[in-house]
Amino acid sequence: MVVPVYNEATVIAGTLRAVASHLSAAGVAHELVIADDGSSDATLAIASEVARDLPQLRMLPGAHRGKGGAVRRGMLAATGRWVLFMDADHATPIAEWDRFAPLLADGAPVVIGSRKMAGARILQRQPPWREAAGRTFTWLANRILSTRVSDFTCGFKAFQHDAAQAIFARQRVDGWGFDAEILFIAQYLGYRIHEVPVVWRDDADTKVRIARDAVRSFGELLAIRWAAARGAYRQAAGAGRGLGEAA
Repeated sequence: MVVPVYNEATVIAGTLRAVASHLSAAGVAHELVIADDGSSDATLAIASEVARDLPQLRMLPGAHRGKGGAVRRGMLAATGRWVLFMDADHATPIAEWDRFAPLLADGAPVVIGSRKMAGARILQRQPPWREAAGRTFTWLANRILSTRVSDFTCGFKAFQHDAAQAIFARQRVDGWGFDAEILFIAQYLGYRIHEVPVVWRDDADTKVRIARDAVRSFGELLAIRWAAARGAYRQAAGAGRGLGEAA
């Protein structure tokens, strides 16, 4: 379980303990990987305190590059047979993992949560303007990238280990458009994407700044399409700066 974090001091302890408790009760051997995106608050200190009780927890400190960069580092460092990344605010509860595991056990390479399919349950909705922005991004991403995904940005996505290594080694976007990029890469590599309706609640303290991030994400979609046209996803990305990396 990979948890990207950026100034999540108010929520990280509760999320880590909830994840570990659920998986341990279910008898699931697991590791927890904290992928830090250059937090300036007490996030890592709090996680270190939690780690005293959770030996399966390890942390990957890092500079501030964007959520996509943190997720990439965590996913490539994870060692489990299956690898899932989830949001630090526990917006999709870890109990939803129980719906993912059977698909992964049957060999599904990529399983992602969707808030927009029949069967999804929204406990707290986003403001209408944010929902409209999300629908617009989904429409644009599917058309620009020639994908067919109902929900790109739900932060609950799981992969077989080999699929995760292949996809995230090619990922270049460090900004908010990284979700669209990894699903585009999955499709590019021939992996079938399974969508599962999930429970989700909005976090009013989200770090998304809709006007700024909408413009940036649109630029990232165009950059993904251009990179694919140049054959950039044929092999793993280099160690240099990625598309949309924060300055």
